[in-house]
Amino acid sequence: MTDANIENLDYGNRDLPIEKVTSADGTTIAYEKSGTGPPVIIIGGGLNEKAMHAELAEGLSENFTVYNYDRRARGDSDDKRVGPYTVDREIEDLAAVIGAAGGTAHVFANCTGSMIAVPAAARGVPMLKLAMYEPPYSGPKVPPGYTEQLMELLAQDRIKDAVSLFLKWDALFTDDEIEFFSTHPIWPAFEAMAHSMPYDSILSDDADRVPVEELGAITVPSLVLGGNKSPQWMKDMCQAVADGIPRGEYVTMDTAGHLMDDTLGAELLTKFFR
Repeated sequence: MTDANIENLDYGNRDLPIEKVTSADGTTIAYEKSGTGPPVIIIGGGLNEKAMHAELAEGLSENFTVYNYDRRARGDSDDKRVGPYTVDREIEDLAAVIGAAGGTAHVFANCTGSMIAVPAAARGVPMLKLAMYEPPYSGPKVPPGYTEQLMELLAQDRIKDAVSLFLKWDALFTDDEIEFFSTHPIWPAFEAMAHSMPYDSILSDDADRVPVEELGAITVPSLVLGGNKSPQWMKDMCQAVADGIPRGEYVTMDTAGHLMDDTLGAELLTKFFR
């Protein structure tokens, strides 16, 4: 893991006030708003909350009004879901934040956040442009019963074990990276969000192929970003996603692997969203 990637997961407090919007099922979605200009929404991936995208938000806020939100069941957002989890609720959450931004916005989604943004765009949730970082479609297969094991560990309050399992199979961390982050200042934040991990596990389980029909229904200009240090299957998948979107393109970052270089990411996104 490069120094740039480690810095991307540094965790710090922000002085921005927390604003909130209510989603369709009554869930309160919290976000930080910064900058001036056209609106940009940031959607986190697994074990992401808004503080982890603070550097990216700061870079984008030089040219845009940035809405950096906590997905449900993490950070300052709650979760009033009734019944089994489905992506529909998170699409409604995104639509609520876009509504708070004025009714349409540029959207950037990190990792499994793309699995919310792609169907949202395909269904016509108002977007100006869509960008995403390494949407993990068609990745390495997880062991049978993985999601059930994850939920069992959470039910047993074995939070550290559950987070480690999630980082291995969903975040694709190596054992050395998991060991490094187990003593990193960000680890308590991971554990605080642990009960949201099955949501991203389910999103990944449901995305065992590139969603050709959904991608083909996206009409807005779209950018797929990826790391040049990522494995070849990830690069091939990102290219396939970009190729599947009528107005899609794929750009790689030499400085990044599966964790985005936020400084370069802000530069590339600023150029694309302008």
